[in-house]
Amino acid sequence: MDRIGLEGRWALCLQEKGNEEMPAYGGDWMDLPGTTSAQHKTPLREEAAEGHLTDPYAFEGSAWVQRTVEVPEAWAGRDVFLTLERTRRTTLYLDGKKIGARDSLCKPHVYELGALQGRHTLEICVQNTGYPTAGGHMTSPDTQTNWLGITGRIELTARPKARLEDIRVFAQDEHRLTVTCTSTGEGEAELCVDGGEVFIFRAEKGPVTFSFTVREAMERWDEFTQALHTLCVSMNGEEQTVRFGLCTFQCHGRRLLVNGRETFLRGKHDALLFPMTGYAPTDRETWRRVLSTAKAWGINHYRFHTCCPPEAAFDAADELGIYMEPELPFWGTVPEEEGEETAYLLEEGMRILDAFGNHPSFFMLSLGNELWGSKAQLSSMLARLRAHDPRRLYVDGSNNFQFVPCVLPESDVLVGVRLGRERLYRGSYAMCDSPQGFVQTEAPSSMHTYDPVITSSGDAGGMCGGSIQVQVGTEAKEVEAEAGDVLVPEIPVISHEIGQYEMYPDFREIECYTGVLKPENLKRWREKAAARGLLPYADRFFRASGQLAADCYRLELEAALLSRELSGFQMLDLQDYTGQGTALVGMLNAFMEEKSLIPRETFRQFCAPTVVVAKLPRFVFQDDEEVECRIAVASTDPAVSFRTVDYRLTDAGETLIEGTAEVSGDGRVMESGMLHLKPYRAPIDAPRKVRLHLQLRGTEYMHDTDLMIFPRLDLSISKDEISGGGYTLPIVHDVCQAERLSEKGKTCLCIPDFEGRVPGSYCTDFWCYPMFRSISESMGKPVPVGTLGCLIETEHPALRDFPSLTYTTPQWYALICHSHCEEINFSEDSPIVQVIDHPDRATPLALLYEKKTAAGKVLVCTARLWEIGDRTEVRWFAWSLMRYLLEGGTEC
Repeated sequence: MDRIGLEGRWALCLQEKGNEEMPAYGGDWMDLPGTTSAQHKTPLREEAAEGHLTDPYAFEGSAWVQRTVEVPEAWAGRDVFLTLERTRRTTLYLDGKKIGARDSLCKPHVYELGALQGRHTLEICVQNTGYPTAGGHMTSPDTQTNWLGITGRIELTARPKARLEDIRVFAQDEHRLTVTCTSTGEGEAELCVDGGEVFIFRAEKGPVTFSFTVREAMERWDEFTQALHTLCVSMNGEEQTVRFGLCTFQCHGRRLLVNGRETFLRGKHDALLFPMTGYAPTDRETWRRVLSTAKAWGINHYRFHTCCPPEAAFDAADELGIYMEPELPFWGTVPEEEGEETAYLLEEGMRILDAFGNHPSFFMLSLGNELWGSKAQLSSMLARLRAHDPRRLYVDGSNNFQFVPCVLPESDVLVGVRLGRERLYRGSYAMCDSPQGFVQTEAPSSMHTYDPVITSSGDAGGMCGGSIQVQVGTEAKEVEAEAGDVLVPEIPVISHEIGQYEMYPDFREIECYTGVLKPENLKRWREKAAARGLLPYADRFFRASGQLAADCYRLELEAALLSRELSGFQMLDLQDYTGQGTALVGMLNAFMEEKSLIPRETFRQFCAPTVVVAKLPRFVFQDDEEVECRIAVASTDPAVSFRTVDYRLTDAGETLIEGTAEVSGDGRVMESGMLHLKPYRAPIDAPRKVRLHLQLRGTEYMHDTDLMIFPRLDLSISKDEISGGGYTLPIVHDVCQAERLSEKGKTCLCIPDFEGRVPGSYCTDFWCYPMFRSISESMGKPVPVGTLGCLIETEHPALRDFPSLTYTTPQWYALICHSHCEEINFSEDSPIVQVIDHPDRATPLALLYEKKTAAGKVLVCTARLWEIGDRTEVRWFAWSLMRYLLEGGTEC
């Protein structure tokens, strides 16, 4: 097609919301493509957002833009079109006459201008208000913002009067193609694939279907083989090219199939967060960088939360092998009767299908996020969308009906988090959505799977209905829920928004926000940390909480991958999310850059096409115990046919045990028989860390698991004392009493009462404390604990006999779960094990610290040791504290 690019300077007039009059231009201008915020076209706003990034030049209203264009004489006899690739609500005027209006948030706005020649004036009113729907993350300040402007291609094109439009490619198999389109007139159409044989058809005005068979077999497209083909279509002097891929998406019971082979979605959430611009990029290279980063971290699937990316994202996904799931821009309740909003959403869905439907990466379309309301309307929308384009899968929404999920007949998959209030297939939940998940409530292990939940093994009863309170976005909402029977889905099940393990901010990132959006939320937290004496610890807090979060993700992703009845997960998230209270939940920051918490190679041990896992009931053992485990391999990689796993148990690099195990089984998950590993032949005299290394022979896939081995220790722990090894250490429960004993030269351990204190929590905070604290309070439910793990002073002599890493690991599980958080004062207290508080509350907290007294110091521990004194690791912790306090002959 002939085109004229309209990039450059346009006259500009801004109008406040509600002003619909034609403007008088006063000399202002803006460069297009672009936004008013990026070009500072509105007054600077002093207000700083607390729960998301700040757009200091945010504006809601209308941006009128105007320029003249010169249409060449060569375009005579052809129709001229204006294309605005990505924008808001628009109204177009040509030479002062209204041409029409468009309201799609996802599809390019295309206007037919008819036959034009010479000089003309284009005038466009762009509005970021009055949307037919709330817009989800297409318009949310939490992510890409409610920007105002036009981005991507802005161009005029000339096309013949008789032309082919809306070309869609249907690959029947490796040789047969069907092409459908609409012809605006008569002509002879020539079609060829990949430069091969030319097929000639006669096109009449109206719907047209071309079917033909190519000689050379077309290779199929998937995540492993990004085979792309080009259809060339010519008619009346106009040549069009359509890139497509041969790929079929199917469901077979609870199995998700791509080209007939079982797959597993290793997905991430995306809400079009681009802090430098405040809007989604429209160039392919930026999307290649973003998606290739995700794929390098093991991701093969993107779920776009209530939004749809531009064409460049699908182009990049086609080239990289990413399964894309756009979602209608809707997060709410669907009414029983089809109203204006429902009709708009259905039309928007069809526009998304028309615009992006030829991309093989476009594998599924969702109707929205956490929807409630009419199941009949949802089913009707799915049926009409599928009839419009049957090439992909459809889902009624993400986590619809929350506590009372259902499977609609028209939905191909079920995306959710539970199959009833107690039947959970996610590892973590907010307190307001309790019960919580296994990562939050169980001692760390690699044994968990969701198979019993999904198949309803041992389940009792159905789901209760009635009026219930649920969390919707950043608020609580009351909804009517239908009662239901026990739900046993017979379609693929995908776990929704898994993870959400928060970590402390890396305040150094603040300086990276040099673009449109400003991190006033992070600056506010930094100010709080400085005011409360926490800023010197900030970098170590970031690393300690981040490494714990990585371990939590590992537990959850391995559980998902080893669940035979699960077909995928959608992680929230691989990257930080700077909205909805500010949720720093990613191994990557908001710019999709590595935080250097763990290497991506380590992350790929539990997020890759093939993972090898030692299924261990725990990660802490006594030296006279055998380490019993099975080795599991979960794989959807067609290149992996190996079933031999080499294993090696090492201590500081020295091999203790090595051998091989054969895995077997049908489907994508296989297991070995039980291994019985005895790390040491003789008793050891101190705790040791060993590493179990697995390698799937003939592949790159490996896995490392660290285990702590503690020698048997005879120690008696009561509420009043610790005794053993020739020592007795009194325990007191009041800090003032401990100080008085210290002044008398007496030594004791202080374990204060925990009434009214923040309880200990092993797992890091879910999503973000300030948002869910507010929601829990409004729902009258328990507020979240809001802590982010521990920072451990590993070189402190009090921990000499309890070797640790600087962050929380499984040997601390029982100690933390039987502890509380003591508020400390840095001028009086020296922390040994700090509890990292959420930066919004920013309270200095500790599990173990020394308090200065007039006579010296008192050791304060908040772990109630007598409740867990039968555990070997707890005895070693108590022994370490006792030796620290008493060695040297001090008498009590």
